[in-house]
Amino acid sequence: MKKNSLIFGLILAVSLLSSCENQLDKVNPNAVTSESYFKTAAELEKGVNAAYTTLNGSYLVGDCYIWLHDLRSDDFVGTTLADDRGEILRGTLGVNNSYVERVWKGFYIVIHRANVVINNTINTDGDDPNGQLRNRVVAEAKFLRAFAYFELASLWGGVPLITKPISDFSGFVPRSTQQVVYEAAIKDLQEAAEALPATYEASNNGRATKGAANALLGRIYMQMGNYSSAKTYLEKVRTSGLYSLMENNNDNFKEETEFNKESIFECVFSPYPSAAEDEGDDYAQGLYRESTNGTRQYDMNTGNGIVLPASTLKSAFETGDIRKKVAMYEIGDTWAGGTMNQESWKKYTLSYKNSNPGNVASAINRRMIRYAEVLLMLAECENDADNTENALARLNEVRSREDLKTAKFSLLPTAQFPCKTKDEVLQAIMHERKVELAGEQVRNRDIMRWRAAGKLALLGGEPISYFQANKHGLLPIPQSEIDRNIKLGDGGVPAQNPGY
Repeated sequence: MKKNSLIFGLILAVSLLSSCENQLDKVNPNAVTSESYFKTAAELEKGVNAAYTTLNGSYLVGDCYIWLHDLRSDDFVGTTLADDRGEILRGTLGVNNSYVERVWKGFYIVIHRANVVINNTINTDGDDPNGQLRNRVVAEAKFLRAFAYFELASLWGGVPLITKPISDFSGFVPRSTQQVVYEAAIKDLQEAAEALPATYEASNNGRATKGAANALLGRIYMQMGNYSSAKTYLEKVRTSGLYSLMENNNDNFKEETEFNKESIFECVFSPYPSAAEDEGDDYAQGLYRESTNGTRQYDMNTGNGIVLPASTLKSAFETGDIRKKVAMYEIGDTWAGGTMNQESWKKYTLSYKNSNPGNVASAINRRMIRYAEVLLMLAECENDADNTENALARLNEVRSREDLKTAKFSLLPTAQFPCKTKDEVLQAIMHERKVELAGEQVRNRDIMRWRAAGKLALLGGEPISYFQANKHGLLPIPQSEIDRNIKLGDGGVPAQNPGY
């Protein structure tokens, strides 16, 4: 799927405000609509491909999504980071921050495109007599819609819950509560898990699987504080027999080892970008399943500033933990073109084979869910249920990766992590998640989850220096959404989050 262009002209997202009502009523008889386009299951598949394209695009995983998550964690510092990214890093962002607006908009375009697929119940007897392709494609669309709503709800709290394509202003809805949005995502994922295949042939790698749906269910339930339900779905992933840890941790972040046995869900990037690589302000292109900007390095040696690993991240790695060298470069480290003379980020960058490690776009697939994270989530679930032995077993699976064994890395408990009490085990889990998943857009949500559970004392206190409880718990609703959606605050949830 990575190298095959899947050309598809898609309906644009919801129209913005227009000055004349009669203009809104005009219909172009030559325009392609969802009703006139989707006549076969193959065409429906192209519809879900367009939703994948948006997820991989520059507003989301191809660029803005990564900055929005990682700069709100405690893993990075910016020496001269300017523009709207600097606002995110310093906690001074407002309702017009472009990264906040683009990520919000990007996820709602994913939702719109997923809704178009889900709500087109077509007769596919011609090319899909048993409905297998149609059912799988609808399940993929439900997975993507659930992914988008989980991200929106965890970052913004309550958001508008839209389950049908919007074609005019009457389709706008107010904000639902965070709980309602989570529950909608859970329902989508439960239905998707029933219909999605466990694996695909190589040409379809990158599509959502049963394992991806169950792993995402685990994430959502953990964010809700429901560890018992999370464990149920995470165990389905563990006992499927389909996933295991890569012997070399670094293989999770290289182009040559994509779709490996540890990868549960990947965002696919192409080494051959097309004209559709930058969707612009309205994502009008949506032409190619695999072509996007690609993820970018964090060592910004340009006028945009420099983002470096925080000292607290660097010091978190234990002696002998080779994952530090996987995550970052330190002064004196070697790379494909020579010796590093400054610190730099390393995961998902091309510097291991590129003689220019500067601000270079990377086509390495982003592993959005890894099996290592599933094991660490299970460890947290087991510990919550007072199953210390099982919690340590899952932790030690991650610490028993072959390259860590070679480095004679210690299994738990250790002198640093004695793991005698429930809180000590959780502290070890917190540490392991920090070093294993550094720079993978999970730390921000981890902090939010542990903050809600009153567990940040185990990290030494609030890790975000600027944090104010009445402001920084959630992102601001973009001003453009408040201006556009006149029903936004009508459902009992205010149109804007506190502090903005």
